[in-house]
Amino acid sequence: MSAGNANEQRFLLPLVDQLLAHGIHPDSVWADRGYWGRAIIDGLQERGIEPRISRRRDPHEPIADGVATRVVVRGKRRTIRPHDPLGRHRWPIERTNAWIKTWRRIEIRRDVKADNYLSMLLLVLSVILARNF
Repeated sequence: MSAGNANEQRFLLPLVDQLLAHGIHPDSVWADRGYWGRAIIDGLQERGIEPRISRRRDPHEPIADGVATRVVVRGKRRTIRPHDPLGRHRWPIERTNAWIKTWRRIEIRRDVKADNYLSMLLLVLSVILARNF
């Protein structure tokens, strides 16, 4: 756990190292475009893990022919974004995160002690499982 405004990229490889130290060796890591970077990709490959990270496109790089696109409107500015082919694999995780965020105590994180926060998180996950499965 860290501050809410901390960049998550720097926590990925230490998290993977902790998993490996506990005997958990994932075959691949799925991540969105925010994790695209040579250091992360190389670090995962050095650990024998296949990175499944959506490629970040440069703003002035043309969109390839035949790629599905969508229009994103932010204020008066309209931009055309390509469809993320790996997004459908990440969707169950994003959906579950959205379900967790509906619990205000988890989203705001008022708990000072990490143990209290983690126990509440486990309770919320239990309620979500009971409702949906």
